[in-house]
Amino acid sequence: MAGGEIDLHGLTVAEALSRLAAHYNARLRAGDTGPIRVIHGYGSSGRGGDVRTALRELLSRHAGRLEFVPGETYFNNPGVTVVYPKHPLPAPSPNLRTGRGW
Repeated sequence: MAGGEIDLHGLTVAEALSRLAAHYNARLRAGDTGPIRVIHGYGSSGRGGDVRTALRELLSRHAGRLEFVPGETYFNNPGVTVVYPKHPLPAPSPNLRTGRGW
């Protein structure tokens, strides 16, 4: 899946969401609307990590711009989310600390 995967391990929530938006929008600008496999991990707490939670909250808020499938739905992997781009995402706010400032 060339360009269809992004690994967000080791990033803060703000870094991860910024990097995803840049990757997502760059693919759309290039005319690539294929799925993006977002690898975010499950979190060390065993309850789901901050990046996973913020990412899915962001994707839910922008449901009109994209579709997404949580990894546990089809792949039995809660550390992955598959995103199907349709329309560009807005740029994140410069003071983004969590997914809530988008």
